[in-house]
Amino acid sequence: MDAAAIEVDAGSAAASAVAAAARISALEQQVRDRDAELLMNQRQMSAVYGYLLGLYEVIPGALLTLSPRGEITRTNREFHSLLGIKAGSSIHRSLSRFWPTAPAFIKRCLAARDALHRAEDQWQTRDGGSIPVLLSSSCQRDETGEPLAILVVAIDLREQRKLELDLRQAQKLESLGQLAAGIAHEINTPMQFVGDNLHFIHESFDALGKVVDAGIAIREGRLAAEAFDSTLAEADVEFLRRRVPRAIDRSIEGVHRVAGIVEAMKRFSHPRSELAEVDVNASLADALIVAHNQYKYLADVVTDYGALPRILAHGSDLNQVFLNLLVNAAHAIEAHGDGRRGTISVRTDRVGDQVRVRIGDTGTGIPEAIRQRVFDPFFTTKAVGKGTGQGLAIARNVVVDRHHGSLDFDTEVGVGTTFAIRLPVAGPGTLPPDGEAP
Repeated sequence: MDAAAIEVDAGSAAASAVAAAARISALEQQVRDRDAELLMNQRQMSAVYGYLLGLYEVIPGALLTLSPRGEITRTNREFHSLLGIKAGSSIHRSLSRFWPTAPAFIKRCLAARDALHRAEDQWQTRDGGSIPVLLSSSCQRDETGEPLAILVVAIDLREQRKLELDLRQAQKLESLGQLAAGIAHEINTPMQFVGDNLHFIHESFDALGKVVDAGIAIREGRLAAEAFDSTLAEADVEFLRRRVPRAIDRSIEGVHRVAGIVEAMKRFSHPRSELAEVDVNASLADALIVAHNQYKYLADVVTDYGALPRILAHGSDLNQVFLNLLVNAAHAIEAHGDGRRGTISVRTDRVGDQVRVRIGDTGTGIPEAIRQRVFDPFFTTKAVGKGTGQGLAIARNVVVDRHHGSLDFDTEVGVGTTFAIRLPVAGPGTLPPDGEAP
């Protein structure tokens, strides 16, 4: 090989070495850039992870993550505080330990796709107590749709339940205050004719006493027998024989009437907050007695009580619902303004595993523009001092939220409105899969 060729080969080798060094340098720079990018991403992920961990702890509720099998994989402090258990003691344990109906809830969550589940239920605390909770959950899935985890948030409803109870009691007291004058009048009417009859019986006793005295005087020879006839005529004994028994019967009837009103008031106002067997027909009869002064000058009442079983319910709350609907019916008839007596109908029957109560009126009906708002708190079309807008809102809360029943209405403007209540015979139980009342 000549010198020129050797020189060319040396030059090519040198050029190749320079090119290789440049490529290596470029690759090293790419590695350094990649490392810097990864470090930045790692820092960002750490920041996001820290943020999420902080968010996990500050959420105002119990937050936990479950495996698809229902095992607890992560919790926040509020979860342990709510249940009164040691931090970390629940990890890798089944949620059903604290929530007996958890398996059914988890099954529904896994079966659905991209759905947020809500429900109300009871969690059990370490000391054996129970806590009402509002539950929200969603299922996290991989790209193939397989479930990875279930995220559950539980909000303690004890304070809300207390406020709802206070509101219902306040509304009940308001209703009773508005009805107090009417109840006093209802009691005063029978007491008046009881008093009148007693006065008549007292006067009759004086007249009969004179007859008895005359008979004794005749027996003892102090009075001639002929004088007895004038004493009988003066006392009008035949009239007294006819009227005194009737006066006594009417007095007894009046006493029973007053006793019935007092008993109805006692049953109505008794704070039975616990679940117990309730006679729906008897509760409606009591509500009609309590509300009598509200409708007696406006409407006639037609009742059709079906054969109903006793239901498991909060009796005091149902009394309040029935009273609210009856008073609303009276106000609707009064608002009609045509001067004619209206009709309030109260009907009950059984529909499957539920009892149905229908309270209707021949009032003004509900305009279509406000039908969606009648159950909103504080919404009312009544004049100031006539209503607070709480009656139907509380009725819906009691029927739907507390008893897992339903409250609907049919209405026609100028014809009237009928509210229909359905209540489960077996009691509230648990909510159906969608977390709404049946």
